[in-house]
Amino acid sequence: MAFDLREIRQFIRFLSDTDVAEVEIKEEGRSLRITRAQPAPPAAAQPAPMAAPRPSPITIPTVALPAPASFSPSSSPGDMRETTIAITAPMVGTFYKATSPESAPFVKLGDMVKKGQVVCIIEAMKLMNEIESEVSGRVVSIIKENATPVEYGEEMFLVEPS
Repeated sequence: MAFDLREIRQFIRFLSDTDVAEVEIKEEGRSLRITRAQPAPPAAAQPAPMAAPRPSPITIPTVALPAPASFSPSSSPGDMRETTIAITAPMVGTFYKATSPESAPFVKLGDMVKKGQVVCIIEAMKLMNEIESEVSGRVVSIIKENATPVEYGEEMFLVEPS
């Protein structure tokens, strides 16, 4: 009997908050090895990073959003982590918010998403993979910047379930 995808994701989420680079789990005749990839050095062909610092993953810009009273951008980061669900990358690749630079993003901060709705694209090995939300709710944080690398299990969005 092999591990199912849900169990593997749980192991990865559990290990994401640790300094462990590799773990092997053996139980009831099944085995699983999880190895954390080391970040790749920046390639010379990549554009220079922008001078502005990237916002922290749980920062919500102070902009007026047309949202119901239950959406509270003034929540503290600790409160947000307890009341949100992360949409994580199911693969390694490049994160894109839209189908092209001229296109509107799939989702914006404050948007309502439904389970199964496409929220971004991850390019892996020249294939564009549409990534669907696993939860319905309001997008309260967009963690990844457009056209940036993403690792398996890395958080891309935080969603407040509805």
